[in-house]
Amino acid sequence: MKSSSPLASLLIKRPLGVVFWLYGVIPSQILWGMALFAYFNGASLATNLLMFGLILGYTAWIIMEIWLCADNVRNKLYGDMARLLTAAWAINSVLLVFFLVVQRLGSL
Repeated sequence: MKSSSPLASLLIKRPLGVVFWLYGVIPSQILWGMALFAYFNGASLATNLLMFGLILGYTAWIIMEIWLCADNVRNKLYGDMARLLTAAWAINSVLLVFFLVVQRLGSL
């Protein structure tokens, strides 16, 4: 059965290990690295907000992807661990964005 959702094309149909590492961990590290580089090198508030918005959107997308792919593993423990780690990373990202924006707004 084919999904009728316009967002169905955004779903990744790959093994959990590939989605977790190649679509989740590595790109998240690169995005955060770029955002923090811009932040600490005096990027404008608009640039920071754009970068942080991109990170939060990506985080929401990847948590959904990993959640959906977590069942396609031999050992259920790996799927549960991936879900837990991704949820913790999402919470960390939200809190970090919040506190960095508050700090930036406080320095204006």
